[in-house]
Amino acid sequence: MARYVISYDLKKTNPQPYEEVLEQAGKVGWTVWIFAPNKNRWYRLPNTTLVGEFDNRDSAKKAFDTAIQAAAKSLGISITVEKYFLADYSGAQFDSDVSQNA
Repeated sequence: MARYVISYDLKKTNPQPYEEVLEQAGKVGWTVWIFAPNKNRWYRLPNTTLVGEFDNRDSAKKAFDTAIQAAAKSLGISITVEKYFLADYSGAQFDSDVSQNA
């Protein structure tokens, strides 16, 4: 399995769907936390950015789409993904003002 990161923008709606999207994304393998082994700490990613481990890029995209559809169903609204960037990576540099011990 490989690690993937996705960053996305959603069309504004009422109610705001972000919390429900995060809730549903967590159920299909995405998270807002990334581990820094050199510091033994978890760091929170920027808003509307998720990371997860999936078999391939198509599986990662399918999981994201599933989270969006489940959030829309839960809220009873249409959620439009205006844009997204999905990539795999073997290493990254990151920092955050929100962290927690491992």
